[in-house]
Amino acid sequence: MSDDNKNVKGLSEEMAISVVKEFVGNNMYVLLSTVKANMIKGFSFPYVGELEGVGKALYFFSTYEYAKEFVEENDFEILDGIYPLAKLEPGEKMNSFETICAIAAHLGIMYIDFNPGHPNIALGTTIPWLQKIFNYDLSKITLIVSNKVKEEMEKKEDSKIPIDFNPMPIFKFKDPYFIDKERKDELDVIPLKEYEDVKLYFDAIKDLSISELCYLSEVIKKTYLPRASAEGNKERMDILMAMYSVLDGIVIQKLNMIKTYTLLDNDEMFINHNQAAYLIYTDRFQYMGEYRYKEISLDGFLRQMEVNDVSYAIITSGPGHMHLTSAAAIRQTLDKLTKRQY
Repeated sequence: MSDDNKNVKGLSEEMAISVVKEFVGNNMYVLLSTVKANMIKGFSFPYVGELEGVGKALYFFSTYEYAKEFVEENDFEILDGIYPLAKLEPGEKMNSFETICAIAAHLGIMYIDFNPGHPNIALGTTIPWLQKIFNYDLSKITLIVSNKVKEEMEKKEDSKIPIDFNPMPIFKFKDPYFIDKERKDELDVIPLKEYEDVKLYFDAIKDLSISELCYLSEVIKKTYLPRASAEGNKERMDILMAMYSVLDGIVIQKLNMIKTYTLLDNDEMFINHNQAAYLIYTDRFQYMGEYRYKEISLDGFLRQMEVNDVSYAIITSGPGHMHLTSAAAIRQTLDKLTKRQY
């Protein structure tokens, strides 16, 4: 067997070539970086691992199930249920297998691991061997250059394009926190309706998602309350504040049933922003900001608010809509929930 392919074990060169061509000729799944992922737009870049004896490597899988098993068994982060995987189809242009190999080679990554960890159909090989088998021209690279990179190049008057992997769409990506215009229009009218009693309003919003409730909170605070105030309509303002209070209780109850997070600075200190602390209800966006996430219960969060003399909490997905509540409101709702259990 060729020295270039010395890492393919137990296979003749002819068999190894056949297996690799079968891989590359069909759909493959690429392991992506979680840390570099854009979890708003749904893309990331190939994950670069370090393998003993061969150095830096990329990971490809012949089926989505194999890829998911590898992620789970090796404790890769699965942010908010989204696996860090991309689907690579034959005929792909911007992210063809040849382009990925060419970029990898330029970055000093010379090893491809196919189906790593699989007991029967795992295969590892070097990029120079793949280049020989497929007659790849690794000097030709197709790059997607962002506007930000273009601007930086113009500032430096540098014509050299920095080489890095192209962004790849995360397979089966969805953003449950995004609210489109049609849905916003539906939510906008909820506070405008007349409700005979509080229960009817409660029933109208109790099944909304936390992100929808945060959006509705902003609508009440930033649109309807200022409008009622400008009109001098105190009765309308009282009704809106009552609606806000009911919404607040529902948000806190929902938060009490899920994992929640707060933000720490580089010194591991609790973030206090103008007497308000952040309470995040998903870890999906934790690598997209400057602060570190820390999982925390509502009780633990309240204790931190007291220690740090913080009066208010900003509830958000991170980049999404926000709801403002108080330490007193959180405590009151938690106390009510505790009493119901007895």
